[in-house]
Amino acid sequence: MPNRDDIARLVTEAAASMKSDVRGAVGKLEAAYELAVDSGDPTESASVAEELARGWARRKSTAKSLYFARQATKLAPERKAAWNTLAKTCELVASRTSADHKQRRAQALYRAAANAFKKAASLTKDPEDKRWLLELAGDAARQAKPREEKP
Repeated sequence: MPNRDDIARLVTEAAASMKSDVRGAVGKLEAAYELAVDSGDPTESASVAEELARGWARRKSTAKSLYFARQATKLAPERKAAWNTLAKTCELVASRTSADHKQRRAQALYRAAANAFKKAASLTKDPEDKRWLLELAGDAARQAKPREEKP
C-alpha cells in the first residue's frame, strides 16, 4: 500500500521538523491526514489527527488543535491515546486562558479534560495507568470548579 507508506513518511518528516519549522510540519501532517482519510482506516486517521492536534497547539491555534483532538476521538472512540490527546489539549488550552472574562471557558475546558481522562481510564486494563488517569481527571475536575472571590 503506497498510501500507508506515504502517510508514515509524512508523519516522520513532520516529527523531525516540528521544533524548527512548525508551519511546514503541520502542512505535512495535513497532507498525511488527507491520505489517511482517503485510505478509509479510522485508526490511522485518528493517529494522524492526534499529531495534528499537537502541531496546531504548538502554533497556538486553539480552535484547530481542539478540532483535530476531537476528530481523533470521533474516528477511533475506543483508542485510549485519542482520549489522552483530547484531555491534554483541553488542559493546555484552559491553562492558556487567563483572562478573567474567559474563566467560564477555561472551566468548561477543564471539565472536558476530566471527562476525557475518565474515558481513557475506562479503556485501559493496567491498574497503575488507570489510577494515574483517574488522578488526572480529579485534578482537572478541581480546576473546573469556580474560584471563590476574595472579599
